[in-house]
Order: sequence, then C-alpha cells, then structure tokens
Amino acid sequence: MNFYPFHVGDYKSHTDHLTPKEDICYRRLLDHYYLHESPIANDMPAVARHIKMRDSEEVIKAILVEFFELRGEYWHSSRADREIAAYASKSEKARKSAGSRWGNANALRTHCEGIATVECDGIATNTITNTNIKATTTRKKFVRPKAQEVADYARSIGFELDGEQFVAYYQTRGWKVGKDMMVDWQSAVVTWKKNNKDSTPTIDFVKEV
Repeated sequence: MNFYPFHVGDYKSHTDHLTPKEDICYRRLLDHYYLHESPIANDMPAVARHIKMRDSEEVIKAILVEFFELRGEYWHSSRADREIAAYASKSEKARKSAGSRWGNANALRTHCEGIATVECDGIATNTITNTNIKATTTRKKFVRPKAQEVADYARSIGFELDGEQFVAYYQTRGWKVGKDMMVDWQSAVVTWKKNNKDSTPTIDFVKEV
C-alpha cells in the first residue's frame, strides 16, 4: 500500500508516553507493515535493518510487545490487518470492474467483426448477429435488364418502347442516371413514358430526371 489512513488524535493519545526514538521506531514499523502488506517477522536483526535502526533492537522489541501481537513467527497489528484487508477488497472490486469493461469492449469488437456482407441470387445482405439481437437488412443489387425485359415491362404499363434502344442508351452512359448509378431500371422506363407523349420515342427526345 502506498497510502494508509493515519488518525492523528488516536495515534497521539496512544503514544504520548513514547520517547522521540520510540515514536520514530513505531512509525517506521507501521510504514514497513503497510508498505509490504504483511505482518512483521519475529527477527529483530532483520527488522532493525529494514527500518534503518540497527543499533536499537531493544527499542524495536519494546514497541512490538506494546503495540503488536505475536502470532507464531510474526507480529500482527489488528488495525493494520483490517486496513490491508479493506484495501485488498477494494482493489479486487476495481480489477473485476475493469475486467468487465474490457470484456464488454471485446464483445463489441467481436460483434462488429461479425457483420458480414454476402451476395446470393442478386441480393446483397448485411447481417448483424449476437446472442440477444438478430437483425437482417436487405437491398436489391442492380441487374442490367435485357432488351426484351424492358419492352415487356413498358408494354405492361401501356407504353411501347424499343427495349434495345433503351439498353443501348444507358449502356453508352455506364448505366448512370445523371451522375448516379441506376438502381431501378423499371423506374427509368416509367420516366421515359412520362417524358415521351409519343408512343414511339427516339433517343434524341429522351429526357432524364
């Protein structure tokens, strides 16, 4: 832990009787305890070296006896143990929360990668699929008509049109209507009908919209 709560009033009320050296010893023992998040080993020379008080083993032992509890081979501070446990619990919750966020981000990325476009029988289909949602949208893929198809459709709407003339006209223009690619040739036939009152129009009189 790089931080631990320090209650000045509580500390002062329990340590007013300590000498400056004893006070420094106690503070260093607490710092060591929290920094390593573990109790202090019952090894006076090693402890003295860790807290940089090699010539004060007797002082260190006196402080440990007064403020800590020896359990097996380690000196424990009940309050420090509670603070460390609370810190570990908070850190674990934060780790799980971060893991959940990253998991959702990866799921979204996988979901986006699952968007595929396929073509089948002239139909381009965009399909988005996940566990809970399945949505399919379709759009027609433009297929160039044959001359006879054009003539037959024109006749079905009461319009005599030379299908070969229609196909040749748009073929020379790259099947564009104005600046845009044609998406529906039947609509183009209807436009020809509206723009041509004569039942046998010629290319020169065709007007596009």
